Amino acid sequence: MATSKAGLNFIVVGASVAGLTSAIGLKAAGHRVLVLEKDSQLGGPGLVPSGCPRVSPSGCKILFDWGLEAETRARSVLSEGFAVYKYDNGGKSPRREFIGVNLWNQELLAEARGGFLQLRNQDLLQILYDAAVKEDSNPLVTVIFGAEVVGVDCDTCTVTLQSGQIHRADAIIGADGAGGVVRRTLMLEEGVAPETHDKPTGLAMYGCASPNSTTRVVSSIERCFPSASIPRKLLEENGDFATFYEYPEHTITMGSNRGVIAYCSGKEKDIMMWVYTPDSSQDGTWTDVAEKKFVDVLGPCAEEIEKLAALAGPATCLQIRDHYNLQSWASRSGRVLVLGEGAHPLPLTGLHKPASFHTYSIALEDGAFIGKIFSRTRNRDRVPEFFHAFQEHRHVTPPTNAFFEPRSSRIRVLEKEYISLITLPDGEMAAARDAAMRANHADGRSVMDNDLEQMRDGMIWVFTYDPADDADEWCVYILSTAAMKLMGSDGRIGGYNGAASVPQASATISINDRSSFPRSTGRREYYQQYVTIEDGPTHHMQTIARESKNLN
Repeated sequence: MATSKAGLNFIVVGASVAGLTSAIGLKAAGHRVLVLEKDSQLGGPGLVPSGCPRVSPSGCKILFDWGLEAETRARSVLSEGFAVYKYDNGGKSPRREFIGVNLWNQELLAEARGGFLQLRNQDLLQILYDAAVKEDSNPLVTVIFGAEVVGVDCDTCTVTLQSGQIHRADAIIGADGAGGVVRRTLMLEEGVAPETHDKPTGLAMYGCASPNSTTRVVSSIERCFPSASIPRKLLEENGDFATFYEYPEHTITMGSNRGVIAYCSGKEKDIMMWVYTPDSSQDGTWTDVAEKKFVDVLGPCAEEIEKLAALAGPATCLQIRDHYNLQSWASRSGRVLVLGEGAHPLPLTGLHKPASFHTYSIALEDGAFIGKIFSRTRNRDRVPEFFHAFQEHRHVTPPTNAFFEPRSSRIRVLEKEYISLITLPDGEMAAARDAAMRANHADGRSVMDNDLEQMRDGMIWVFTYDPADDADEWCVYILSTAAMKLMGSDGRIGGYNGAASVPQASATISINDRSSFPRSTGRREYYQQYVTIEDGPTHHMQTIARESKNLN
């Protein structure tokens, strides 16, 4: 048994939100983590936006539970919902046509133990970076910048850098995105060519940056702070943009195959602006300047959208794609895993992307889940088991074991529904959508009530998720499986792992019906209800305890 009291050695490829969150979680579990980031500075270079997170309650609660609430709130804007407008008003008014408002249910947010926060990508990365490398008596996390991984050997558990340097670990985690080297390695292992299996959807996304940027030194690392927003001061000096600041300071503008998401970001309340357009021939990255100017891709729209776009600096352009679904997030060796966008890439500008509600929350969840389950073991031989446990809980296709819920597959569906809702082509469906929203607003309800309630309920399900509870649920499953190995045909404990030398025991085990217990049940209480062990002899209880020790 390859168990180390000092913990396991992990390599994390990518100092992304998912990568840094994984490092924090694994550090808390007592493991050593080497984070390799190809960019020379945190967040990457350039004058174009790298994202402006909208962190939902499921992600906020992770930051809060890790003691990062004060710092996160100080750098963010609290969102209480969003206002809905029409993209093109036919030139009737300089203003966008107002449809209504959707407000988040405060009871729901209280139950979810989190808020809905909007902040800069660089600020979130800095918060996570500082938490990961925070000096301890025995530092466990090392981050190396300018370390581009060009090769991954899943069998030897090594990575090769562009410099030729080789690093070896007990496990490798890929947090370098949908186009990252780790995901590409797993696709090739499945016999799939990465360049032919990510199909365009017919939409593209443009994001804007402010004309100016500043540079400063943070944590002894020189990093660029390119703004991913249009500064509030610039807006105040160049016209009336009051509708973008009206409560709840977050707007969604719906058009025919087009749309705009604009919201306040960071403590300065600058405006972040993302635009859906028909597909572009260019497919760039978050740090590539688009070939076209922002104002050139808008099409017919309200005048205030044109004026806002005119104040934007360089833009990015990325095609919205349907990505190939990996059959396995873990390598055949079980030593290499992808998470975050590498595991479950989502449509670019739905609820969960930089112009979205949950891209960052899902990344936070992935990292927190990995850290939580690996707090249960220091045994190198169990890495494949634990990596596959991650996939079982968060895979894009429903797992065969009904004990688990396919979280990321449901989120993927919500993403597509959200994009379709915003960009419906003009016609009967778009007219029905608008009429339903207007009627709800006239009746004093949120625009997504009634006919759109299913989508809203999906958001509720997303918001209230807790990765720590999910990880504990997996532990319940493993412990119950261990208990069932001891159970004889008469329902009493017999041999363990088929060992004939273990005598029949006087204890009984009852596996209760999980369906009767809600997901909100505390997991310790849940275990007591789900697996009941009565009056077992000492050696059987020691067997269960040994499994439990590896999982607690």
